[in-house]
Amino acid sequence: MRLPFIIIVICLFYVSGIYAQSDTLVVKLKDKTVKIDFSQIEKISFGKEAVISVRDNEANGFSIIGNSPNPFNEHTGIEFEIPSQGNVSVIIYNNTGEQIQKLECLNCRSGKNVLTWNCYDKNNCRVESGIYYYEVQFEQEVQTKKMLLVK
Repeated sequence: MRLPFIIIVICLFYVSGIYAQSDTLVVKLKDKTVKIDFSQIEKISFGKEAVISVRDNEANGFSIIGNSPNPFNEHTGIEFEIPSQGNVSVIIYNNTGEQIQKLECLNCRSGKNVLTWNCYDKNNCRVESGIYYYEVQFEQEVQTKKMLLVK
């Protein structure tokens, strides 16, 4: 499902619960429940308001194609597409949100590209099995997906 760029502002006064269900963020409001696919969420920040930014991932030609294989056990290729030549960073996070590795492609060519992660953290230690998240950054755009490492 393709969604246009949308920013949803929810006053916390009206939110009775926010939780994750599979690959969906569920926000229970006073009078209804809203479900948003994680792949469509660009940013969530909390304070006096919760701001959820939902973006059409292909509107500007930048998109994450995915990682393959997934699940994986030795390495995985993170494939993305960019509309023009530029610098791309792939930041990998563990399940607690801690940054464990950063891959870079300087002057990446336009079109499809792949960066390979070898399952090692920034201290050159092999990471444990589990769910990991990768964030692909191109210019001011950021997109995130999850992957599964099994041994």
